[in-house]
Amino acid sequence: MEDTPENSRSPEPVIHRDAGYLEPQPSAPMVGVLSEATAPPPVASAFLNVIQSIGKIDKWSVLAGARFALASIVAIGHLGLTMPLGWLSPIPGFGAFDAVLGFLLISGYSICASYVREPDGFLLRRVYRIYPVYLAAIGIAWVAFMLQDGQGPSVGTLIVNALFLNQVVTTESFVRPAWSLSLEFWLYCLASLLIRMPKPRLRLLMYGSFACYTIYTICRTLLHAPYYSGVGYGTNLLYLSFPWIGGVLLARANPGESRPLKDVGIVFAGHLLLSAAIQLGFRIKHHVAASFISLDALGFLQEGVTLVAIYYVFKTFVLIKRQEVRRSRILRLLGDISYPLYLIHVYIYMILMHFGFKNPLGLYLFAVIAAGLLCWTLDFYSRRRHQKIGVA
Repeated sequence: MEDTPENSRSPEPVIHRDAGYLEPQPSAPMVGVLSEATAPPPVASAFLNVIQSIGKIDKWSVLAGARFALASIVAIGHLGLTMPLGWLSPIPGFGAFDAVLGFLLISGYSICASYVREPDGFLLRRVYRIYPVYLAAIGIAWVAFMLQDGQGPSVGTLIVNALFLNQVVTTESFVRPAWSLSLEFWLYCLASLLIRMPKPRLRLLMYGSFACYTIYTICRTLLHAPYYSGVGYGTNLLYLSFPWIGGVLLARANPGESRPLKDVGIVFAGHLLLSAAIQLGFRIKHHVAASFISLDALGFLQEGVTLVAIYYVFKTFVLIKRQEVRRSRILRLLGDISYPLYLIHVYIYMILMHFGFKNPLGLYLFAVIAAGLLCWTLDFYSRRRHQKIGVA
């Protein structure tokens, strides 16, 4: 859902070819073949080659690939709620909610860059980008519910959702994953104010939102308050603006400024520690503290991997100036597919399962293909952008 500023081609340094592995000794020149003692192990060498290859890809392509990976975590996670996943079963452990936090961080970064590049007509561009696919997702969801229940939503419900008033005048979204899209839309509306705000005040606002998130997360445990997809009155703006604002701060960071990335690391670590502490308290309350290690620790470790990976992408590929980078057609395409995939995967599953198709990998792949078709036929903004820069 990001408006990547394609015209910005900031130079970025080339990663050293040997990345510290094969520094020649000053007293003895390198002679053709490396000895076994100095050559990296095969697995490490393969991993190094992958990192070096990614290091030559421009930051917007890397962020596009990250968005697709995050959308896949959400899509496969939801699939795991309905059936055994087989060899896909580890993927939900990486955390659908953590993936949403990553989405919001990337969105804040790219939206700020887009607004700074071209503030005129910003909100209209966003509507043009998200609306055709979103309306199609509403239609697909309607078909899925008609097949499952024999009835669709009321006209009023459709209007409310079409105007992004879901989670504002309602507590549920008709397109269930669109609860976070509603949050993003209202952040788009506030983008001009937030992007122009002095950075110290914006930083304070980010930590204020994280404090609200912390309080509400505790209330979810103690008072059984609903999950974020079930709250109304626009209160997700209070609870979940912090990663989006963190992305804006990253986009506004001066060269060499480390504070915004540290702030993102702090709120990500705080979120993970808060979740782990609540779960540990639950286990202790029920006198099964040992179960935290045997049942919960791996899941929190996987969620940590997701958050660390997002942090690493920004630290290594986005915020560092690199030279001689190239666009990746595949990653750009996957990034565009991530938006419809996030919205429609549940309803593609429902339709296919209604007709008896229950292979988990097949369901996911069908959702990806359907998202790709939706992207290609209705995401006019992205297609025009790719044609403009020669990445169609």
